[in-house]
Amino acid sequence: MIKALTYITTAFKEGYVPPGAVSWNDADDNNAFHAKQIIVDLDYTISTELALYQKKEDYDDILTLGLPLDNTGQPIPSQLGVAGAFIAKGAKNVEVAKDFLKFVSQPTVVNQYLKGGLGRALPAMPDLVKNDPFWLDPKDPHRSAYARQGMLEPTAPLYPIFNPGYAEADSQQIWGIAAADVIREGMTPQASAEKALKRIGDILAKYPIAAS
Repeated sequence: MIKALTYITTAFKEGYVPPGAVSWNDADDNNAFHAKQIIVDLDYTISTELALYQKKEDYDDILTLGLPLDNTGQPIPSQLGVAGAFIAKGAKNVEVAKDFLKFVSQPTVVNQYLKGGLGRALPAMPDLVKNDPFWLDPKDPHRSAYARQGMLEPTAPLYPIFNPGYAEADSQQIWGIAAADVIREGMTPQASAEKALKRIGDILAKYPIAAS
């Protein structure tokens, strides 16, 4: 954690990161990339690229890569989140909603739906990626790199899957605050890391999960 905070905050202090990054919202990494304030963006989807889909020259000028190998030469698993659907408890047309979800969750329907979104989100069924050339089309290196990384290479679930305390920690942006403590408050990376880890520990203590 100390090494990570040192790397991130040093890059900011030395001018390799736009000054406004400490207050960016969820879309501002895309905006900064399009404004050519940054040259690399790590994203969960290909939203950055697809925003330029209608501008073919700009779209083709972007390079999309999967994650690098780790220090031992092994693939780094991609963390995947799954978007689901729910029917509100007080809904007036529960049976109709159930029928709709049964329909839309069929592999062929899901596939067409996601293709309509130009592949911004991946299907939950690897067979769709393997059997529909849309996903691994070499003519679209962005989508093919994304689909290969998320559906064919090693993956891991997001941390909140293991303990709801991680979701609370994420919502409080503890690591973002840790970086800001170093940048804005002059804390050392070690002190900032200790503060962040203590906060996460306090949160996780509220959600005891016994080992099975």
